[in-house]
Amino acid sequence: MLAGGLGTRLKATFGDLPKPLAPVGGRPLLERQLEWLAGHGVRDVVLCVGHGGDRVRDALGDGARLGVSLRYSAEAEPLGTGGALALARRFVDGPALVLNGDTLAPCDPWALERARWETGAIGAVALYRVEEAASRGRVETERGGRIRRFLEKDADHRGPAWVNGGLYAFAARLWRELPASGPCSLERDVLPRLAAAGRLRGFEAPGTFWDIGTPEDWARADREFAS
Repeated sequence: MLAGGLGTRLKATFGDLPKPLAPVGGRPLLERQLEWLAGHGVRDVVLCVGHGGDRVRDALGDGARLGVSLRYSAEAEPLGTGGALALARRFVDGPALVLNGDTLAPCDPWALERARWETGAIGAVALYRVEEAASRGRVETERGGRIRRFLEKDADHRGPAWVNGGLYAFAARLWRELPASGPCSLERDVLPRLAAAGRLRGFEAPGTFWDIGTPEDWARADREFAS
């Protein structure tokens, strides 16, 4: 799980609190994510931490109270999402479910993995339909679900679109696609390259995913989970 972001846009709301520990409906989002994983039978979780990693470790410990076994992969300097994953590969020797620490994408992770496995893709991306996608990057797919490309945020775009929910099922081959060391972005460097090679599939997930990347998004999620 990628939980090392700086949370710059939430700093005015939460100060130096690590973004994954931001309370949503009275509980840290990271706790809700881990309980969701445990509810689907996922027991072994590696947390990629950076900024505030010690506070995350203090808050969650070994994960036993949430139904999981936690290990921590701590970066000494910011490596980006792809670099953080590369650092964590010493803990993982096969397929992996990867999720962002600031989103909650409540679909069936095993259905996501099945979509990947059945098509022989390196990765499957959970896609969610949003009614207004101007503030989010969009994902274009072809018939059969192959992802054509990832589009950057476009203020001129109006209307609904499929967007990346920050939840992925990857084959073991992913680890060979990551850099040996140094900074790298999963979203900007790795995923577009795999999509261009026809090696990614989109999985149209039902329901709603929650993102706390901005104060506005956090407030919406907080209201929903508090009700």
